[in-house]
Amino acid sequence: MTYHDGSPVSLGDIVAAPIPGGSARARVVMLGESYAHLDIDRDFLAWVERDRVLEPSYVVIEWLDNNPFAHNDPQYAPVGNYMFSPLDEDLKRCG
Repeated sequence: MTYHDGSPVSLGDIVAAPIPGGSARARVVMLGESYAHLDIDRDFLAWVERDRVLEPSYVVIEWLDNNPFAHNDPQYAPVGNYMFSPLDEDLKRCG
């Protein structure tokens, strides 16, 4: 797997992920191409592997700072700390 600039994606890479109004720091924790992963929540991992919901051209990222989509509004579903992200020009490796 490679980023848009052609550089290889590795587990643990720190990335800037696009969010409304800017970007937020996250870490690559799972690769869609191979389903290789870091030590992540076992229930989340079991769901991804069982239902094969991760596309080959996507990665799973985990927010490093506060989750930019977190909320306390009971009329909406809770938001987890993982997000599926395409490997496109908007996901950039930091550093």
